[in-house]
Amino acid sequence: MTDKTGAASGMSPVAGLFDPLSDEFVRDPYSRYARIRDAGSLHHHPRLNGWLVSHHADVDAVLRDNSLGRSEQKRFFGNFVPESSVDLASRSWLLGLDPPEHTRIRRHFSRAFTPARVESLRPRVERKVDALLDRFAADGGGDFIAAVAQPLPVALICEMLGVPEADHVTCKDHSTALLPLLDPVISEAALRRAEEACSWFLDYFDRLVGLRREEPGDDLLSALVPTADEGELAHHELVNNIIFLFSAGHETTSSMLGNGLHALITHPDQYAALRADPGLAGNAVSEVLRWDAPVQYFGRRASADVRIGDTTVERGQMVMGLIGAANRDPRRFDAPDDFDIRRRGGQPLSFGGGIHYCLGAVLSRMEGEVAFRRIVELFGDIGLVAEPERSKGLAVRAFTELKIAV
Repeated sequence: MTDKTGAASGMSPVAGLFDPLSDEFVRDPYSRYARIRDAGSLHHHPRLNGWLVSHHADVDAVLRDNSLGRSEQKRFFGNFVPESSVDLASRSWLLGLDPPEHTRIRRHFSRAFTPARVESLRPRVERKVDALLDRFAADGGGDFIAAVAQPLPVALICEMLGVPEADHVTCKDHSTALLPLLDPVISEAALRRAEEACSWFLDYFDRLVGLRREEPGDDLLSALVPTADEGELAHHELVNNIIFLFSAGHETTSSMLGNGLHALITHPDQYAALRADPGLAGNAVSEVLRWDAPVQYFGRRASADVRIGDTTVERGQMVMGLIGAANRDPRRFDAPDDFDIRRRGGQPLSFGGGIHYCLGAVLSRMEGEVAFRRIVELFGDIGLVAEPERSKGLAVRAFTELKIAV
């Protein structure tokens, strides 16, 4: 690729390959990613009015370059309705902030996700996994997404935040309604539903924070309230980022569990390898995250002219890093299209990188490790009983239904 500057000279014929809402792309994005990678790392996408980045080295560099930021990057196509609940809440979400605001808020929320604190949750994770899988086995199987993959991370994040068990399902339903906000495009109906869900969450967590201020417990929310009272976090920053953590804290983990079990079932040699050595469960999680990542892309906006490869991305332009493409880049991974739970060397970019590296990555990995280990310890042969259904959305690659027999 010759030296290029700006959008006009970077117009690429492979942009048509990136149509993430089409049925063909949802079924198989990876063959299209390969064609995009083969044509070069950077391609200007006219509909996004920004750049697609596909090579692992460049995606990794974009993640770590602070001149490619998140502030002012609300959507690829238009903004939220001004002063709506969604607009007001999302303004202080960690996902969309740059330093120094991002540094200040993340510093306080990161206290909840230290390796020691997460490891202390392992017995709770194991008990919940066993209870869900025992019920699943007693039923002879069923929809793994509804029975296990969704309830597990929802229960954990609710318990961490001190949400009463009676409200778990309602919180999960409203959280699911917020997920389309992370997509580049959103329908009017989905935006209205997200607005309703966000309004409900704002009221719910505002009241819950008030209760914890008067009657602290041993949950995460109680630990964060003094931070807000001491002026380190504004009240709205606390409430808004609890909403963000709740949604981000379970949707991606649920998707990873579903994608992972599907990968194991459709690769029986790998399922057999895990049954023979359950100690591979942690490595299996890494391979699932690489091979079929729940998060397939991220967006940034250039705050200054920045060089990516031999191309200059101009200030104000959008950049979309294709995590799904980077995780299967043959320049980084041997035989990248093979699903191999014994794979060594090289972590995927599925949890991001740099200052926006996922806060809950350690917890999500632990949930996956415990779940996959217990599945192979409890079950013999398992198999699909119906063609699984994929969700139509770019923000999270997931199954809406995964029916299996055990």
